[in-house]
Amino acid sequence: MPVPPDYRIIYNWDGAPHGYSPTPQALTSFLDKAYAPLEDTQVDALFWSTGGQGSRWPSEILEFIGEAKGRRYDSAGAYTGTENIRQMYDRGEDPQEALIARGHELGLDVYASVRMNDNHFAGAQVADLEALHNSGRVETLRYEHPEWVLGDRTSEWFALSWNMAIPEIRERRFNHVEEICRRYDWDGVELDWQRHGFHFPDHEGYRLRYLLTDLQRAIRRMTEKLGEERGKPVYVAARVTGSLENCR
Repeated sequence: MPVPPDYRIIYNWDGAPHGYSPTPQALTSFLDKAYAPLEDTQVDALFWSTGGQGSRWPSEILEFIGEAKGRRYDSAGAYTGTENIRQMYDRGEDPQEALIARGHELGLDVYASVRMNDNHFAGAQVADLEALHNSGRVETLRYEHPEWVLGDRTSEWFALSWNMAIPEIRERRFNHVEEICRRYDWDGVELDWQRHGFHFPDHEGYRLRYLLTDLQRAIRRMTEKLGEERGKPVYVAARVTGSLENCR
């Protein structure tokens, strides 16, 4: 089993340069902003967030960002962060493909960082789903299947997190990870279990832990097969809850 390099520093970034650049954003400007903090440093690997709910590429699994409401936005911030990506694709450019290529030119490994259960809904509840969907803040699947979220079975703040006990949700996440791995020449994929760490109903986490273990193993088998096809390894990293002991 291939072992990843001993990276001196891993730089984990949430993909924000799209959101604080004028629209339209030039591809060269995006790449310069993404790598300016990393050049001539001890950083050996960039873990780049591929998004939260929707996809930042034309996907067969997830909604392409901006698609749910026909690229209509309720704020300047939503317009900027989404349209800077969408307009690159309109011009025939692919920001993630370019990001990987630039990283490799700089001698860095570049990983896709996938948020396994992202929740940026500010404590919204199931009753808020229709309003959130109308404003483009939640994807259609979550709106159409409120029974697949945790609801009142978890901390109030995470009511709209997916319930990973639902087989359809685990299958969708596996397909999402496989798609992003196969679409681009990443050196690896990070499974970010801390965005956000509420995956099961209260008091069910220990009993159902094997479901996440099985999902992670399935992803690992997929990346190993992909690595064999490409003739080079596709590594898997996992972001999980830390502890003081682990930091020693």
